[in-house]
Amino acid sequence: MKRREFVVGAVTGVVGTGLAVAGGMGYRKSAGYAGRPSFSQQGEDIVLWHATRDILKTEHPTYMDVGAADPMKGNNTYLMYGTGGHGALIEPNPTFVEQLKAHRPHDIVVAAGIGVDATKEADYYVVQDNPMLNTFSPEQAEYLKTHGHPIDRVMKMPLLTLNTVMADNLGKAPDVLSTDIEGWDFKILQSLDFDRFRPGVICAETLPMNQKAENTEITQFLLSKGYLVRGGSLVNTIYLDARRLES
Repeated sequence: MKRREFVVGAVTGVVGTGLAVAGGMGYRKSAGYAGRPSFSQQGEDIVLWHATRDILKTEHPTYMDVGAADPMKGNNTYLMYGTGGHGALIEPNPTFVEQLKAHRPHDIVVAAGIGVDATKEADYYVVQDNPMLNTFSPEQAEYLKTHGHPIDRVMKMPLLTLNTVMADNLGKAPDVLSTDIEGWDFKILQSLDFDRFRPGVICAETLPMNQKAENTEITQFLLSKGYLVRGGSLVNTIYLDARRLES
């Protein structure tokens, strides 16, 4: 999916707070406003903002953004960052890694991909003229090639497991887990140890724009783990831990 190919969402209802996003820092200092801008593809960050505050009762949530890419544009966690949240950003693309470090200094940036087993590295497919579509999935790379997105090069990149990154960088499950990893979302979620690390909210890319709406394998899997669908968009679904709704 061209998850982040769009103009940053229009700011709606922002009252006079001197909101500024230059370098990410002016926005972070200006959290006291009535309206909220959206930086994600289709308003997913607004749903996540409300889920963490209204349901998890967490003013400054932690998050893990797997496949973070651009620090602001099309990013599901920048709104939380700007209002005092912090977390870990997982991104293998060297260009995006430098941008994330420059614009989100309060976050931890992990320059690696997420794997599903003990494999230490994997082929990383760099898409010609469109780094937003880069992927570790050979199936996704083949799909992209046949749909007008040729692969520019293939490079070896380090892999870490989701459980290892959570343990080493957060010490616990984040309040929000967001995944956008171009074809690997399901495999990555399957690798998560839900007994040790149980995010309160999960946002995952579940449905390519051109597919029929259906109960996807990610949804079936997370329902079996005790999560409920509570929002989403044309491409992403947002799930809440049913245990947190009961508490």
